[in-house]
Amino acid sequence: MTQRRVIALSFTFMFGFYLAIRAPLLDTLKIVGWAWATICVLNLLIIFGVPQAGIHSELHHGAWRGYLIEKNHLGGEMARANLLFLALIFLDGRTEKGKRKNIWWIGLGLSWLLILGSTSKTALIATTLPYIGVLFYQIAIRTPVLGLIAFWAGISLTGIAFSILTFFPEAVVALIGKDLTFTGRTDIWAIVIELINQNPLSGFGYGAFWVTENGPVSYIVDRLQWEVPTAHNSWLEIGLDLGYPGLILIICVTLFALLKAGVLATGKHGPFLFLFVIQMVMFSLSESLLMLQNTHASALFFFYISYILVAKRVSPESETPQLSAPYWAQPPRTTRKR
Repeated sequence: MTQRRVIALSFTFMFGFYLAIRAPLLDTLKIVGWAWATICVLNLLIIFGVPQAGIHSELHHGAWRGYLIEKNHLGGEMARANLLFLALIFLDGRTEKGKRKNIWWIGLGLSWLLILGSTSKTALIATTLPYIGVLFYQIAIRTPVLGLIAFWAGISLTGIAFSILTFFPEAVVALIGKDLTFTGRTDIWAIVIELINQNPLSGFGYGAFWVTENGPVSYIVDRLQWEVPTAHNSWLEIGLDLGYPGLILIICVTLFALLKAGVLATGKHGPFLFLFVIQMVMFSLSESLLMLQNTHASALFFFYISYILVAKRVSPESETPQLSAPYWAQPPRTTRKR
């Protein structure tokens, strides 16, 4: 099982890496943007054309799911699409051809409609917070003084938010329609951590834990008395699969990518690479979506991380084409004969 799924995961990684090096980043983002615009339209056609299939009728009554499994899946995909459309509005809008395109604005509106229709609170939060990040970035790049003010304002707001969450956790989670167990997730997390500690060095094998009914998963089912499909947390899922060494490695790579994305944000790349990864991390805290074979979210995660790791910072004053492909992936320059 592990051998087969590792092979599938390697192809998912290679696809994400290929997207990172195949062309200038803006061109790749446009391709992904057109794909997501098509997905938005298809979901709306299902929702309004075949409502018995596109709208929940029992659990989550009235929430939109489109052609996806359930509302949170739709909300998550549309949240990622929304941030990509926002990035394209900024980045493609700086080019002459991009200034005449309205498709990204249309995609932004459709993705917002689908997010609201899905009623997914996680998707709504993960969609809204990057807008705050873009706002702070736009203020910070004006002048050094405004940049310093924006930086300390961000630190202060983060501290205030952390304090409110620490002292009034029940009131905060109630605002998003949750309880302190996050719909039973904390019960799952406690048992999963216990099981990770049973095999801390090797885990239970990639992709093998949840598919063996008489295996360790039966311990979770017996404790919680319902069929738990995943750990509902990407990092705990990685710990189950690979143990602490694999978990630490993925965390270190992600943190390094975030630090480098912050460096790239000081140049022509802007804040969006950083925000792409941050949004993926936000979803990973409540859903098992990273390091999965043959999934859209994992391919995007590998794409973003791969590009960040191989990209070079481009100075704002430089005439180098914005968001160029990695230097070693570009065609060789021709030399003029004397």
